[in-house]
Amino acid sequence: MLKTLARSIAILSLSWALTSANVQAQCEAPPNLNGQWHANDGGSYEVRITGTNVFWTGKSADNGKSWTNVFKGTLKGGVITGEWADVGGRNHGSGTLTLRVRGTDFMERIRATGSGFAGTRWSRGGCPDTQ
Repeated sequence: MLKTLARSIAILSLSWALTSANVQAQCEAPPNLNGQWHANDGGSYEVRITGTNVFWTGKSADNGKSWTNVFKGTLKGGVITGEWADVGGRNHGSGTLTLRVRGTDFMERIRATGSGFAGTRWSRGGCPDTQ
């Protein structure tokens, strides 16, 4: 009976250790800013960084039917500054944005000019403890 109990505890411990390692690996921050982001305006943004240049295409949740925008900016010292413009959908706004970057999984708007840009926070999702 004790052998069976000890074996069960060992198996549970091993299973827990493997599961914990897997969860941690899923919640590690991405290595850079490239990739898909989601903002509190309901849109998804595909971000591309080349050197200090930042580009994105943003689309509304209805696959860009309501709005689609593009952005070109520069990353310096954890701050992205640049210009955006709507290029599709019903909106026709444009302006400038300044974003503060926190790690590789969270950005927040700290300044904006122009009209119609609703997003103020972007995240990668999946790991709420990293934001």
